Amino acid sequence: MLHFYNLLCLACMAVPNKAPSSAPRQFHIAPMQCYTNAPLRKLYSLLSPSSVKWTEMEKVDDIYPKQMHKNDASDFLQYALEKRLGFPQHERHDGGDGDGEREREQSNLVLQLGSNHPDRLQSCVQRATQLYQNDLREINLNCGCPSIESGGASSYGASLMKQTELTAKLVEAVRNGSRAASASTTRTSSDIGISVKCRIAIFDHVDDMEQLDESHYSFLKEYISSIHHAGANHVILHARPAILSGLTPVKNRVVPDLNYDFVERIKADFDGKMDVTLNGGITSLSQLRSLHEDSTSVTSHMAGRWCLRRPMDLVGIEALLVNQDLKLDSQGNSVGKRSENAVQDYIDYAIQMASLPANRQRYTIAELCLPLFLTVEQLRDDYDFDESACDESEESPLLSYEEVESLYDIIRDGVSHLEELVGNGNKKNKWNEGDDINFKRLSSSFKALVGTKVANKWKRNRAEL
Repeated sequence: MLHFYNLLCLACMAVPNKAPSSAPRQFHIAPMQCYTNAPLRKLYSLLSPSSVKWTEMEKVDDIYPKQMHKNDASDFLQYALEKRLGFPQHERHDGGDGDGEREREQSNLVLQLGSNHPDRLQSCVQRATQLYQNDLREINLNCGCPSIESGGASSYGASLMKQTELTAKLVEAVRNGSRAASASTTRTSSDIGISVKCRIAIFDHVDDMEQLDESHYSFLKEYISSIHHAGANHVILHARPAILSGLTPVKNRVVPDLNYDFVERIKADFDGKMDVTLNGGITSLSQLRSLHEDSTSVTSHMAGRWCLRRPMDLVGIEALLVNQDLKLDSQGNSVGKRSENAVQDYIDYAIQMASLPANRQRYTIAELCLPLFLTVEQLRDDYDFDESACDESEESPLLSYEEVESLYDIIRDGVSHLEELVGNGNKKNKWNEGDDINFKRLSSSFKALVGTKVANKWKRNRAEL
């Protein structure tokens, strides 16, 4: 039996009634702490090559330690970036470590940094740009994270919105670091973009939160004007205010109201000067298409938790970005076939990475397995989907039952292969041909690979997405 495609889902790939903006559509997969590492970006790249991938927010103090001697710190930075980004293009080879087959993220990868120290940020950017001149689309300054544990409210992140002058100095530091690097590379400083990710307003405490008015917009406009003059050519606006204290990080993402109008106005006011990306509240393909249709100017959007909760939806996002039919691409591949190819390619990559000698491994088995776990959980939800019991606002899965079952078999075989590699003895799951589809068992099988504690934490974290 096939899932019926939800009418909204089909409509999201139809030709809109009104003429779309001439600007190319963009979709950014948001930086997510403890998630958007190289293995997950690999899966994302296979599912949607056109989407812009972001690293996790990297604190400069973590990857470029200030207590080290300058030369030691530079070496540590190179090691840290290789762990997070892979080897630079000019050092890659087909030596069995996967670099020759690594996803081509160059010009499609954003390195997000968190810092409040201009001099050290400039040195970090200069070295990173020298190493990864052909790999990076842009370097982003995090001015939107309100979480203390992520390095936000207490020192930088969203708190920088209260310090316009310091933010401008940090943007200048990124620009100067990029320019200094270009003197010793073949790429000019203008080739790598400079962006800032921030909120549309900021309040010290939840009790200070108020309805946004023209004064708040004037503050935002002045803030963005300052970073533009300092050298930023792209701003990513999370369309909610940031609350520095009194709210948990989870509630900071849902309690402040969304205000897309502020984002639209910034786009209009800085048209031709800065690129503007809208972030916040995007959770489905139909909603993304609706934003493309209804938006008067913004054609670049960002989402993070949606992609974590439903990574296979990136196949639909890719179809939207390249204006291809959802059901069949230009090569005649169905959405199911495209999904199967991407997942199989990722499994091959994970097996290759896990097979490396211990002294050459860059990723833990948990880092390699998490993308598969997230995929299994989405497929589990889709397999249990009952269209007759859902309201009209709920979007049907893209994949048919048969396509979900085919992916189940691919992932089950991949998990079995990984179990053979890690050698967990009696903990191995015994799979037999002809076994019934059992997503609960497949999800639980990751415990043999990463341990019960880690697998249970994955499940709890996903429930909060």
